[in-house]
Amino acid sequence: MRIRRAPAAPGTCRGGRHLFCTECLRLQTPTWSDIRMLMAAASDAEAQRWLGWTTQQVIPEAHRAELLARPPGQGRRRYRGAGGHWALTAIELSSGRLAGSAEGSLRSGEVGASLAPQFRSRGLGAELFAAAALFAHDHLGLASLRAGTEPANAACVAALLSAGFVPAAGPDLHRLPDGRAVPARWFRHDTARPSRCRV
Repeated sequence: MRIRRAPAAPGTCRGGRHLFCTECLRLQTPTWSDIRMLMAAASDAEAQRWLGWTTQQVIPEAHRAELLARPPGQGRRRYRGAGGHWALTAIELSSGRLAGSAEGSLRSGEVGASLAPQFRSRGLGAELFAAAALFAHDHLGLASLRAGTEPANAACVAALLSAGFVPAAGPDLHRLPDGRAVPARWFRHDTARPSRCRV
């Protein structure tokens, strides 16, 4: 997996927008029009088994295909998460279609990622988690990241390990937004030289 490092240069990230590419994905700051698309990409039953969103967060099936058919990155208003929350839109380079997203917290250092159904089982999970780590370390200045998943989520565990995350200590149980308490396995990703871009 090749990650094109995104230097802290005005030509790469500017005007409130982060932007860099990996081998197969273009990662960028979401626009407000992307947000419902990102939610639609993870609203199917397979994703919700692991994510456990509330009913209000899940996009009804009748609207998902139309949302995911839209081109991502439209509109000028950039999404700026509240409370130290950050997010990235992941776009497949070859098709220009929304592939998924990564998000995290500046406060806790926790990071998560998800892929749209048609982009799963293609090795993109590892690329997406590696990109999230690069972004957090090289753009946001975070020295350490944490990620958790259920031990039974073999695809997520494999993606995290392939992306360079290593096993870490953490709570045995994690409570999902829908109230379920699930077993948790934790990972971390560290750098000795965090840096920030100019956005």
